Amino acid sequence: MAKAHSWETKVNLQKEYPMALVCKQCPKCGSKNSVKIVYGLPDYQLYEKFQAGKIKLGGCCMIDGQPEYFCRDCENKWNTKQVIDAAYSKISTIKASVGGYWGDNYDVEIDFVHLCVTWKRYGNGVEVKETRKRIRESTKEHFLEQLKRTDLLNWKAKYLDMEICDGTSWSVEIITDAKHTRKYGINKFPEEWHLFCQLIAKTAAQKFR
Repeated sequence: MAKAHSWETKVNLQKEYPMALVCKQCPKCGSKNSVKIVYGLPDYQLYEKFQAGKIKLGGCCMIDGQPEYFCRDCENKWNTKQVIDAAYSKISTIKASVGGYWGDNYDVEIDFVHLCVTWKRYGNGVEVKETRKRIRESTKEHFLEQLKRTDLLNWKAKYLDMEICDGTSWSVEIITDAKHTRKYGINKFPEEWHLFCQLIAKTAAQKFR
């Protein structure tokens, strides 16, 4: 028998798979003409919304992995996890840099198409070391799975604190076949920045901080 979601399970899922991505857009046909799928015994108000086409009824019990959205154009059904999995799987390259005017600066490029990592360290603007290594397909899959936990795709475009002089600046470029997105900061960081740095450093087998 399938296990129904408890309230705690729903909260944990929301934390692990945040809702800032465009989950209501159909991943199959790209249409935004979608409605939420509502589970449980509907009351009169829910039934009226169903009759008006504002929601879709999904049955009395919600279980793990069931769809959350319904496309009225192509009748596809999907859930939040599927949207996030698809979004991260489309990443072809990650470019990350961090450093300041004083001290070392680091650049890392992780190429998921050619399965390689390039790491560079600079001192006062002069390149002092570079390494390049191959990675396995399993390493790529593990990296992308862990990358979801950094919530990278939901980071703001910029994080700025201009009150600190000669501080730390950073940038992350996310490249897919469809677009090139850059996020950056000066003396201010996303909440998951340290987790992201640890993941980059582990994959490159070099410092990144």
